[in-house]
Formats: sequence, structure tokens, C-alpha cells
Amino acid sequence: MTLQSILELSAKEVLSDYVTAIAWSPVGNTLAAASGAGEVYLLNKGVGASLCQPTGQSIDALAFSFDGKWLATGGQDGTMTLWQMEGDTPKIADTLECGSWVDRLVWHPTCNHLAFNQGKTVQIWDADRAEAVTSLGGIATPQDIRWSPDGKHLAIALKSNIHIWNAHNWGERLYQWEFTSPASAIAWSTDGSYFACAVHDHSIGVLDWSKVQHLQHEPIEENDLPTLMRGFPGKIRRLAWADLPLSADLPPILAAATRELVTMWMRSPEGWDSWVLDLHSGTVLDLAFQPKTGLLASLSEDGWIILWQAALKAAQVLEGAEEGFSCLAWHPTRQDLAAGGRRGELFVWSTCTEA
Repeated sequence: MTLQSILELSAKEVLSDYVTAIAWSPVGNTLAAASGAGEVYLLNKGVGASLCQPTGQSIDALAFSFDGKWLATGGQDGTMTLWQMEGDTPKIADTLECGSWVDRLVWHPTCNHLAFNQGKTVQIWDADRAEAVTSLGGIATPQDIRWSPDGKHLAIALKSNIHIWNAHNWGERLYQWEFTSPASAIAWSTDGSYFACAVHDHSIGVLDWSKVQHLQHEPIEENDLPTLMRGFPGKIRRLAWADLPLSADLPPILAAATRELVTMWMRSPEGWDSWVLDLHSGTVLDLAFQPKTGLLASLSEDGWIILWQAALKAAQVLEGAEEGFSCLAWHPTRQDLAAGGRRGELFVWSTCTEA
């Protein structure tokens, strides 16, 4: 196996505990990281600063708004905090008491509406107006929350159902997709044409969005039904759709992490073709495609991050976390990759200068 040098280490910091979540601002070069000790840390062009000191209660979710003006954090203490990122010094704008663990935060892709879990409900908060938009009630704690890429719909995984809401009319749920086992991770393709859901029975459901109306009615044709991919060897921990440029002229590509494998799926005229990436020796915990390329990064308990060229062959292996990595994230517009470690390490790799 011949490997390349695509990325090189450009920054490293150390937090006081396990890195639970990381996120890049879509504007500029700011990386936010959270830890199991409750700290929030910012890294910008190699310069680090503590936004929140350790509290002893973990921060488990953080996310920047689409314009980079807001950073939301949530975690074990049941508080959702909004930081205003404009100006030289970030400052707390709102602190919302949610009464239970907050581990899901997702921003609308084109406006500053934030969806987050609050007990058995999903709250929609308008950060610019500092007011609630709506509260979507449920019967259990949401397992995942995702906006569609165009922001017109919100999907919520709730027990063995996916609830899909119309963001322009919160008064009535638009669609409901039912499974025989609990649903977990959900993911929209980057163009919004497909929607995937990992199910606890070791399967993945894929819905062609152009046929979503058939969720409410008996489909006339069998090919109007969502596709159900079975036979995975274990729990499906992560889903990621390839974010490819239009010039690539390729069909949708989906990556799924299960046990020590990354299974790949590509749409074809006959259905979905699949292949397996199997160089990891430990459970794959996280994966993500670099925006506008076919470069896939997968992170495993074996202490490796593998970069897969065109999601086909291993191109580079990244190491350095003493007890292994915990999470990763690509910069949305640059070619930087960030990863967190189990001992609090925070890494950034950038394009090699000689590449």
C-alpha cells in the first residue's frame, strides 16, 4: 500500500479532558472544541483561547450558525448557551435552561434558527430575535435532528419513526416514516435529493425525496418505496453523504460506519452498488467527506484517521492521539481537517505546502 502526504499537522492544543465535540465556523478559520469537563475552547490561526472554563459537567454539542455570528453549546447541565461571535471578544447572549441533557444542536442552513432537544421536545429558537419560534412535542427524547439543505424541512428521529416537518408551517407534521426498530443517525444528501436513516436492527433506510409523498399513501409501484439496506455486521454509528462538485457528474454516494468497517453505497440504475473499506482494526467512530471533493476521512478506536481517495483507496493515515481520537470535522470551505482526542488533544491538519 503506497500512501501520500495530503495533509500535515499545522496546530495542536490540549484540553483538560476527552474532546466531545468540535465544529468549524463557516466564516474565517475559527475552530471550537468542547470537552467532557465542560470547557469550550476556540482556536483561530493557531492561537487558542478558552471560552468557558471546566465546570465538571460535559459539553456534548456545539455548532456555529450559517453566518458564523453565533455559537451554540449544550450538555450535561441541561443548559443551552448562545455565544455572540461578532467583535473581538465572544460574549454570552442567551442561556436557556432546558431541564435535561442537551446533546443535539443544529442550525438552519440559511437563517439563525436553532433546533435543539429539550426533554421530549425539539425547540426552535430565533437567535437574532432572542425568542422561541415553536416547540415540537414528542413521546421520547429525540435521537437525531437534521435540517434539509434548503432549510424547508426538519427531520427528527424519534423512537422507531422519522418525523418530517415543514419549516414554513409548524402547525402540522408533514410526513412520518415508520420502522420496525428504533431510528438513530439521520442524514440528508448535500443536494437534498436523498434522506438516509440508520436503524437499530443493523439496517439503513434511504428515501428518494422526490417520492416522499408515498410515505402517506400506499405506493402504486414497488420502486416508490424507500430502499432498505440490510446485512450490516453491527450498529451503524455514523452516516455521511459525499459532497461532490457538479462537475464530477457522479450519482449520490453514502458512507456508513459499522464496527471496524466503512461501507460505501452509490446509486446506480439497478439500485445501490456497494463496497467496503476495511483497513481499520477498531470500531469506526466518526467519518466525514471533505466538502466538494471525494476525499473521505474515517476515525477509529485503533488510533488511526484514514483518508480515502475517492472513497476507494487509502491515501494517508493520521496518528498522534495518545489514547485514540474521538471526533473529526472538515473545514466547510478550506482544506483543513480537525480532530479531537480522548486525552483532550485537539489537532488541525492542513494541505501540505509541497502538495
